[in-house]
Amino acid sequence: MKLLMIEWMKLKKYYTFWILTGIFGLLYILWNYGIGSSMVSIGNGNLAILSKSYSFPQVWSNMGFIYSWFVIFLVVFIIISISNEFTFRTNRQHIIDGMHRLDFLHAKAILILAISIGATLFFYLISLIFGFAYGGGNMFDENNYILYVFIYTLNYLSFAALLTFFVKRSGLSIIFFFAYLLVETIFTNVINKKLNTSVGNFTPLQSSDELLPFPLLDSLGKMSGLSQEALPAILYVGVSLAYILVYYLVARRKLLQSDL
Repeated sequence: MKLLMIEWMKLKKYYTFWILTGIFGLLYILWNYGIGSSMVSIGNGNLAILSKSYSFPQVWSNMGFIYSWFVIFLVVFIIISISNEFTFRTNRQHIIDGMHRLDFLHAKAILILAISIGATLFFYLISLIFGFAYGGGNMFDENNYILYVFIYTLNYLSFAALLTFFVKRSGLSIIFFFAYLLVETIFTNVINKKLNTSVGNFTPLQSSDELLPFPLLDSLGKMSGLSQEALPAILYVGVSLAYILVYYLVARRKLLQSDL
């Protein structure tokens, strides 16, 4: 709690935090409202077919997939937050004031955990509102997507944090993050197509991407028989958690052995 309070003292008047989280929340709501109300259009048509997916239980998977787009705002904030510690030498000041190196790491880990929980609760609340507003149904069906959203957020933010611990500059870290996303996507597709397997899905970020697939394409693939049989979601949960542990261990080793 002490480490969390230290992080909160930094954030409560930090405009970048409120701006990025505000953009994340506002755009997520507006985008879903646009689709749900058939206001988002492509050419002369609209996405009314998607608006039908806003009642329970489809709302969990549909809004979970859209949620995965907007997590990038939280990723950018984590990168900026950690890189600022190195840029303004506040991490060294913490050490001088008596904080252990691992306390600095744990403070960031707790911050990431808190943001992941908060974002997941936000997803849960907004999904409930949309689910009841667009037809209702059984809210307990397929609500395992709440867990998937949490794992997805935790994985992405933790990976971004690890990257920033090495690069230490916000601009470069953001560039490297997007570059990695592109490379991983290409690598995943090439491996899966060349080997006719799903082994490419077990790369660090793709493992959690598999938890929040595009519901419409997933359904069409299953009906057509063109898609491979999906692996159990619990497998991707386990792999994602394993990667998160690896991120922590690598960051821990980095901080203990390098000069701050």
